[in-house]
Amino acid sequence: MRKMILHIGLLTIFLSVSILVSGCVQNNSNSTAVEETEVDDYPNRNIEIIVPTKEGGAMDRAVRAFTNVWSDELGVNFEPGFYNGASGQVGYELFMKKPTDGYTLLAGNIGPEMMMYGLQNPDYSFPEDYVYFATMDADPAVIWVKKDSPFQTIEDLIEEAKKRPVTISTSRYPHPSTLAALILAEETGAQLNIVPYGGGSAARTAGITGEVDAVTSHLSSSLDLSSEIRFLVMFNDKNNWKDISDSAPTPKEAFDIEMPSLGANRAWAVHRDFIEKHPERYELLKSTVEKVMNNPTLKEEFEKVGMDPSFLEFLGVEESTKMAESMIELVTKYGDLLKEE
Repeated sequence: MRKMILHIGLLTIFLSVSILVSGCVQNNSNSTAVEETEVDDYPNRNIEIIVPTKEGGAMDRAVRAFTNVWSDELGVNFEPGFYNGASGQVGYELFMKKPTDGYTLLAGNIGPEMMMYGLQNPDYSFPEDYVYFATMDADPAVIWVKKDSPFQTIEDLIEEAKKRPVTISTSRYPHPSTLAALILAEETGAQLNIVPYGGGSAARTAGITGEVDAVTSHLSSSLDLSSEIRFLVMFNDKNNWKDISDSAPTPKEAFDIEMPSLGANRAWAVHRDFIEKHPERYELLKSTVEKVMNNPTLKEEFEKVGMDPSFLEFLGVEESTKMAESMIELVTKYGDLLKEE
């Protein structure tokens, strides 16, 4: 009788342990399933975009046009927030503090913002902390004058600038278009007095009203003034936009000067930590960006927001990284030119 009771007791203990172990295994299995579902379901909520510029500018328009198509690819909406300040540093520092789960992206402008990085030495590091993984467009720097200007060509402007200081407005001093004009002045011996106006709109208005002799800016931001202005030079290795830029020559064509291409390349960036922790999510972002760039609807969206689709240009992570690193090298080489007197 005692043996029977002992056997029943042992059996009960065995069954209890078996159920407990089974439950633990099942719970672990469920936990794994949840983790896999989270990856498979990405993204399952809206994605925030940090934009380190003012609302209403070219970056705003490019982001809206692009995400209108990207939303269809990913099945979620995008929520842009604009954080202007310190030439973009405010927005970048905010982005660095965000979770690295792929639900916060940065819409950056490689040229101006890598110049900011090289000059201001912020707390974050490139490319250790973040990565530009795809560009949306290419927008070269130019110099233009109003239609009734006595300067018909860039040669006219430089010739006059060898006799007296010629004033040129710019949105801000540490900017690729400013650096382009400064290098041109150094290479030709011209006296170009660069005047920062604290914003592109104010700088362009100064050119139209005759407050300055000329304006240095990005090509796209000046196209709405095409009927009132004349483009004199384009700071690119080649003018791929002759029909909308008065066939402006490059420095090489006008003066046989070798100069770096300078301008804007609006791009998407993610945290480096995100790439390492969530490679599947990162690959999804990269692949869908390429699909958007190849989607004819993107051109229509760019036109709707007043952006010329001829600026659309895709560069992947390697080319984007090289572009960013080359800007840092330019800042190192020409940093003294960018120090306002």
